[in-house]
Amino acid sequence: MGMSLKTVRGFRPILRLFDPSTFTAYFLGGPSSKTTVLPVNGIDIQPVYLPHPPQPSMGITGVNGFDHWKIERVIAVAMLAMIPGSFVYDSVFMNYLLAASLAIHAHWGMDSVLIDYCPRKALPLANVIRYLLTVLSFLGLCYFNYNDMGITRALKALWTIIY
Repeated sequence: MGMSLKTVRGFRPILRLFDPSTFTAYFLGGPSSKTTVLPVNGIDIQPVYLPHPPQPSMGITGVNGFDHWKIERVIAVAMLAMIPGSFVYDSVFMNYLLAASLAIHAHWGMDSVLIDYCPRKALPLANVIRYLLTVLSFLGLCYFNYNDMGITRALKALWTIIY
């Protein structure tokens, strides 16, 4: 009973990734040099490659996807310095900066989770809930900073309790 991997349903998408023309088209932005273009009405059509690809469409915020990705990474890397820096330089500014960066970081993280795991029909409601949770978490952190000890002092107190 010889069963090839092409007949197994789960392996079909994996095998498509190893086709050289598909690999080149998906990952390098165009067909490979080995791809044959069939003539149309006796005229060979050759692909045209622009020197600079057209800019992707802007979202609601006016930032394209690549710029948004760069902003996400900048904030994530800045948080690596902000959190330990807040222990050294404990101030009101640092507490509110932490509140904003934690809320936006969680918001963008939940966006990725919802896109990956939420059913398409439930995505609009899930996005509304995500925005509400982001606003509530930011307002809660600001309330905690204004009316209580603040994020940095709370983390220091938690650190002394644990260790």
